[in-house]
Amino acid sequence: RQEPFTTMAIELQSGRFDCPDRLFFDVGGCWNSCLTSTSDVKELTPEFFTCPEIFSNTNNFPLGETQSGVNISNVKLPPWAKGSAYEFVRLHRLALESEYVSLNLNHWVDLIFGYKQRGPEAAAAHNVFHYLSYEGSVDLDKITDEVDRKATESHIQNFGQTPSQLLIKLPHPTRNPADVCWKP
Repeated sequence: RQEPFTTMAIELQSGRFDCPDRLFFDVGGCWNSCLTSTSDVKELTPEFFTCPEIFSNTNNFPLGETQSGVNISNVKLPPWAKGSAYEFVRLHRLALESEYVSLNLNHWVDLIFGYKQRGPEAAAAHNVFHYLSYEGSVDLDKITDEVDRKATESHIQNFGQTPSQLLIKLPHPTRNPADVCWKP
């Protein structure tokens, strides 16, 4: 709905937007899909916490309607946002900066950069992704077939790559509670 994301989405789909049913148009529906489908993997990009404009089609892009007739021009927000993308972002940011998240951020670090990124700990945490997303899983220089190499490069470029695993053996420590931390 906002640049540069719209241009990137159009380029990914050979010069047009993807079919409406596969575009992001409903926060609650997307949440439920991620909870119930192992093939639906999403991430909350920084814009979810900083940029309310990504939820509104202010550029009037022709995004269409779903097969069930739902217009997807603007993203459907959860009821607690009271119809306001600004309120949605404000509350999202408050949650991100909350004491609860701060005290549990170490678990996210373990999943993304740590010992739960790969191997048995990752499998136990349901944190396993397509093999091409992992750093070092494929040596592009050794793929001799040009079509296979381009397809592999395209997959990595368009569907992401897992960050480098930085903490391999031990869990990341928990942050001290705010009342114990130094405050200016």
